[in-house]
Amino acid sequence: MSAIDRTYRYARASAYLTGTDANRLSLTSDSTTAFDGVKRFLEARALIPDISAKGLRAVSEVVAARYYVPPAMLAKTLREADPVATVSPGAVRFEGFSSCCSAYARMDLNEGALDVSFRRNGTTNVDFGPELRGALANVGANAELRLSIEENAVGITRNNRTIVEKKVPLPSRWIKGFAEVQVVMANMRPTFRLPRVAAQRFLRALPRGKNDQVQFVSVRGGAAQLSARPNDGSIPLRGSHRLRVLEPMVGRSEGLEVFASDATGASAWALDFGVQRFWLVLNADPWRGFSGDGGTLSGMAKSGADAVSALRAQLNWQDQIDVSSLAKATGHTPQMVESALAELAARGLVGFDLSRNGYFHRVLPFDLEQLDDLNPRLKAAIELLDDGAVKLTTAGADVTSQGIVHSVNQSGEGWCCTCPWFAKHGRKRGPCKHVLAVEMQLEKQA
Repeated sequence: MSAIDRTYRYARASAYLTGTDANRLSLTSDSTTAFDGVKRFLEARALIPDISAKGLRAVSEVVAARYYVPPAMLAKTLREADPVATVSPGAVRFEGFSSCCSAYARMDLNEGALDVSFRRNGTTNVDFGPELRGALANVGANAELRLSIEENAVGITRNNRTIVEKKVPLPSRWIKGFAEVQVVMANMRPTFRLPRVAAQRFLRALPRGKNDQVQFVSVRGGAAQLSARPNDGSIPLRGSHRLRVLEPMVGRSEGLEVFASDATGASAWALDFGVQRFWLVLNADPWRGFSGDGGTLSGMAKSGADAVSALRAQLNWQDQIDVSSLAKATGHTPQMVESALAELAARGLVGFDLSRNGYFHRVLPFDLEQLDDLNPRLKAAIELLDDGAVKLTTAGADVTSQGIVHSVNQSGEGWCCTCPWFAKHGRKRGPCKHVLAVEMQLEKQA
């Protein structure tokens, strides 16, 4: 499995200090000023420390988890990567993927969750090792939790004992997954909301142990229930053991909100803590990572370079991007702005917040130039286009690939193709290379 290797330069070596300050817990690099040219992003005190700590620990648990191990792969060969922290004007977000890339977790600390003494917009990787997770587990409601985030070092101080964790290479599937999951979330719809007690009962009633059977969740009489067959208003849930991470936190929440994607079968589960929110987004199948979904490909193929450049110039770490305002500012239609946002999501430059039903700006700390190389379908579509393989017809297009002519036609739900790939996956894994080539051909002629 490939990885994008990154070299980290630490301002100081890992250190362990002892002291008597038993009530202070700090996610910090042990510095309150920038050192050696390193940017400082945040100095803040958590106003609801136990909730913030539980959410950060939950993100780290998801990142450390692998919900599916392929039969040919030994668990000991698997490697977890670092969560990503983003500081913006009105929120601090920590996000990351499970090792199998089928679950995405994000903790949003919104306005009112932090008493901020210093803030600078920025994004960096952070490492949540076993010692840090253990310390976060012991933060009470009356503890002091201070967050300090810097460009190249984030650690934890408990009882004046400082931990600076070693960081690891970033797997390429993470880079693709971060992009894919934003597009999946952007196409989700709200399904139901459970108050705290009903949410607790639902989570406690889930089957114990690993469960890869498909089930369906519906709400009747204010209570959520599982069934083996779908019914009106139900959503599919496979791998319900992935929801276990929510159980320790649900008792302090105001409720559980659930969103779903009809096209992909993915679902999003959000614990609402008022000024904080924990998100868990699950792909339809535990054995299928978001990195292979291909939902970003159409956006990357169709959006015009002018619209993307104009939109990118308007991004300034907004916590909520307003499409109509950007359309007015750039002179492009709202449809073009939406398409450009999809490409920017594919390039790690925007994320999606379902609670606000809009994108937010952030720049993932990845080598974004490698994203095109991580999408072989898009590369294959470009080659088809360059070879003149696309012939537009009144019904759609004929695309010649390896001596075979595939028909690409428009239906009520979108493009269809006669190729074997489309016959196997349909629209659940994004467009095939032939559909992408047709979309790019139409974009050229627009």
